[in-house]
Amino acid sequence: MIKTKFNMKRNIALFFLSLLGLTAQPAQAVAKEAYAVVSPDGTTLTFYFDENKSSRQGTAYELKLGKDYPKWVRLSGHYSLPESPDFPTEIMTVIFDESFKDARPVSCAYWFAGFNGLKKIEGIANLNTSKVTDMSFMFYGCYGLQGLELNGFDTSKVTNMGSMFEYCRSLESLDVSGFDTSNVTDMSEMFSGCVLKSIDLSRFETSKVTNMTCMFDDCENLKSLDLSSFDTSNVTEMGCMFENCNQLESLDVSRFNTSKVTDMVGMFSFCESLEELDLSRFNTSQVTTMVSMFESCENLKTLDLSGFNTSNVEDMVWMFVGCESLKTIYVGTGWNTSKVKESNSMFSRCDSLVGGKGTEFDSEIVDKTRARVDGGKAKPGYFTAKK
Repeated sequence: MIKTKFNMKRNIALFFLSLLGLTAQPAQAVAKEAYAVVSPDGTTLTFYFDENKSSRQGTAYELKLGKDYPKWVRLSGHYSLPESPDFPTEIMTVIFDESFKDARPVSCAYWFAGFNGLKKIEGIANLNTSKVTDMSFMFYGCYGLQGLELNGFDTSKVTNMGSMFEYCRSLESLDVSGFDTSNVTDMSEMFSGCVLKSIDLSRFETSKVTNMTCMFDDCENLKSLDLSSFDTSNVTEMGCMFENCNQLESLDVSRFNTSKVTDMVGMFSFCESLEELDLSRFNTSQVTTMVSMFESCENLKTLDLSGFNTSNVEDMVWMFVGCESLKTIYVGTGWNTSKVKESNSMFSRCDSLVGGKGTEFDSEIVDKTRARVDGGKAKPGYFTAKK
């Protein structure tokens, strides 16, 4: 009886103490989180995965969430990205702290975009990308970066590599031979503006890629490209794919499956060093625009377009403009300009062009009027029928 009364009194006392918040509470554990810190002087960006965010010196940022780009990045004038007053303009070094090896980010998009003063990345082996699906614009505009060690990158889940290395103007070498690209759908502008002299893409799996727009645009130092392993059966966009690769001396795209491609705008424009290009197997039945497709390919002497089906093409403006050495263009029965609405300057400055029956280039007639097989004086044209 005495014991029962004692327990009752004890329980009542504890009840009132709990109401007053006087009972002992276990200490709340601080959860680890992934974050990045810009140093007080703005020159270093460090990635951490720990519980010390609040005590770090500098400005701490959450990693990219959803579709928003990281708050430590500001890009103006590109893809209408908004500006942020917190943009660290002087970042020269990026560090992945050892603690970050336990983080599992799902996106690396825009992480270093616009870091034109970035010189080195330390501890990149601590970046685990096994869960990452988006690497678009990751190194965009890293003008000062001369090398990247990406051998440990797990890209098996990545779907977007658009503009990943765009305008890395100082990269002297880039090893992406270990990339697993089996799930990538977007490679647009991936290497655009790079000054690499060579790049090994022999292991690239591209069967799911739909967009290759400007993939090698402005790669001014590339002299050759081996794309023999490329599966382009699902690609719909190839506009400007090789635009301004002006030192490219050889390019084999004979195995390209272009049956789904709708856009070939500027695809080979300003490939000034190319002397030959085999497009005889190109399926262009879905293409609607060929604007500037071969513009200023000034060393091409012959073009075999005998496989072209142009029945759906609506725009051929500047298609061959500036092809000064081009003498012969072969076409087949699929060549059709019935839907072409715009063709001004289609053949401007094609001074060497001669049709199959001897019709010479006339600088006064440079539209689709003579975009046909040469029929001699009765029906002059600039093309030659493929036998």
